[in-house]
Amino acid sequence: MEIHQIPALADLVRTGQPQPAWAQLMTEKRRKTLIVCIPCHDTIHAPIPTTKSTQ
Repeated sequence: MEIHQIPALADLVRTGQPQPAWAQLMTEKRRKTLIVCIPCHDTIHAPIPTTKSTQ
């Protein structure tokens, strides 16, 4: 298990973008800390793939 922590709940708000499930859970519970398994924690910190081509 690993702990995912954010500085402030306001950091989760991204206008115009849907929230991931982990962010929704943190917002609903009003908690800045979330205990998750290692693969889930890696997914949270994985870079978001872009739809634009780099060429």
